[in-house]
Amino acid sequence: MRTVRLVNLTPHELNIYDSEGKVILSIPPPKDIPIPRVSIKSEVVGKINVYGVEVPIRKVMYSDDENLPPPEEGTIYVVSTFVTLALRDKGIERRDLLSPDTNVDSVV
Repeated sequence: MRTVRLVNLTPHELNIYDSEGKVILSIPPPKDIPIPRVSIKSEVVGKINVYGVEVPIRKVMYSDDENLPPPEEGTIYVVSTFVTLALRDKGIERRDLLSPDTNVDSVV
């Protein structure tokens, strides 16, 4: 197993949990690195009729990613899902990016 530096580029504290739901690692958002952001726009590209109701079909478009640092050997950046979607939408593959798969506010 290789050791990497994990950089949280989200606006929230990143908590990593073990299989029992216990926080085993917390990484705060950066204070000295800008958070990558994308803008989302959508436009109506068609309409369908659903049981007599006209429903618009929208195409979602993402702006260029802003503030995304270049790849750095041995570093993995955690970014928002919107950043990864914007890159994928543009055909850009960054193997140094991860996005959270769940958002846990509390455990009951």
